[in-house]
Amino acid sequence: MGLSFVYPIFNEIDNLPRLLSETHRIAEGLFPECEVVLVDDGSTDGSGPFIDRLASEHDEVRAVHHGRNRGLGAAIATGLAHATKDLVLYMDSDFPVSVEEARAALGHLTPDVDLLIGHRLGRAEGPRRELMSWTYNRLIRWGFGLRVRDVNFAFKLVRRSVLDKMRLRSEGSFIDAEFLLEASRLGARIREVGMRYHSRVAGVSTAASARVVLRIFGEMRRYRRRRGAGTTGPSEVVINADDFGLCEAVNQGVAQGFDRGIVTSASLLTSGESLDQAVSIARARPGLGLGVHLALTQTKPLSSAEAIPSLLSSDGRFLPHWRAFLTRYLGRGIRKEHIEAELRAQIERARQAGLPISHLDSHQHLHMLPGILPIVARLASEYGIGALRYPYQRGRRSGARSRGGRLRRRAEEWVLRFMCRLARRTVTENGLLVADDFRGFTEAGAWEEDSLAQTIADLDGGLTEICCHPGTDDGIDEHLHWGYRWEQELAALTSGRVAAAIEEKRVRLVSYRDCLSGRC
Repeated sequence: MGLSFVYPIFNEIDNLPRLLSETHRIAEGLFPECEVVLVDDGSTDGSGPFIDRLASEHDEVRAVHHGRNRGLGAAIATGLAHATKDLVLYMDSDFPVSVEEARAALGHLTPDVDLLIGHRLGRAEGPRRELMSWTYNRLIRWGFGLRVRDVNFAFKLVRRSVLDKMRLRSEGSFIDAEFLLEASRLGARIREVGMRYHSRVAGVSTAASARVVLRIFGEMRRYRRRRGAGTTGPSEVVINADDFGLCEAVNQGVAQGFDRGIVTSASLLTSGESLDQAVSIARARPGLGLGVHLALTQTKPLSSAEAIPSLLSSDGRFLPHWRAFLTRYLGRGIRKEHIEAELRAQIERARQAGLPISHLDSHQHLHMLPGILPIVARLASEYGIGALRYPYQRGRRSGARSRGGRLRRRAEEWVLRFMCRLARRTVTENGLLVADDFRGFTEAGAWEEDSLAQTIADLDGGLTEICCHPGTDDGIDEHLHWGYRWEQELAALTSGRVAAAIEEKRVRLVSYRDCLSGRC
């Protein structure tokens, strides 16, 4: 059985020369297969080049770098994500325990133990740190019911079977508590072993700084919120591209986003001018999940003008924007039977293509309007479509827009959130699968590499849908006037940095079809 050692590193240049030799002494005779994962968390003292040199000289060493200092939790999570062996041991690089203590502790790993953790025998940190540690351990015990002696002790050995099911999000020092809480949630069998603690002989600890403590409380609050919402498990994400079939540039953007990027799903705009091409692209990519992008504004209808006159403007097309639609709808100028007739025609067009349709969403989220949602839910049941977009955005907004654009978009988001709250009962009563979280309203048409990577990093677990609009030609907006940056979104969706964020956070990319078939 192999063992991975994981060491987070931040300005530890004076501790690094002895790290590899002492690690080898710990594993000697116990684990013939070992690797050492060193994570440089934006050090400025030369630690980064030092671990690169170790990696170049020793095959068992892997050096991983953060471009900036993100925090202890981020470094640990990155190291755990890069570890490959059946057992993974996280320790601090300043060696808070001796080689002899570590070797003796490893002997307590028996087949009935999933997680082996250390606790201090004696103290060597001074009265202030001792008081802070005692208070923190009691706080975790009282707040979460986690009964361990020493939450933050930097010796944690975990089996791969447990680690792979964890979803760690804390980037600060709450990571140790989250690690143990996740293990407890998963039913892991935990054993504690006493170990004599040694003060660091080099480097400077920041564990007791006010900034670190405040960050712990913030991460603690967010973890409690996630746990209360039932989303503490691994993050699964549907990356859904809208407007598939609108035009050739959008179709190619969806294809490239799936082939070279992170797109897992797309919604067919069945009234689009390039629907046939979209159908061909989808048939050639059976792994691409598919939905129908129901439209009641800005595009052209499939039904005849005589069949749905209340939905149309004077030019025979749909109304130009959701505001015009909402004004007419609230003024009782739109007939619901016209809505149902048109939406049915759009779903039928997708069915005629012979493609498997797993979910429904809509252009400008009009399916969430009271009175329209029951129609959509009924059509979903009739056509055997099991999932629905629920665009309730719980988390941080990341869209790159002008200040005026952001404020307007966030005001619109509050309206949408209110409609989602009204709609929840209808969704539940109809047994429709919806995501726990949604991203892409404030960011619509404005995703960029930084905002998408940060959104991935901030996911709160459970199932999230990220809505996107990839394309290969921004020129299409000259006649649409939507203000979307299609090429920028495609670049973000195919970005190596975004792919790395997904790997670091252990996000699982899925489609609604995967979830409906039990693969989520």
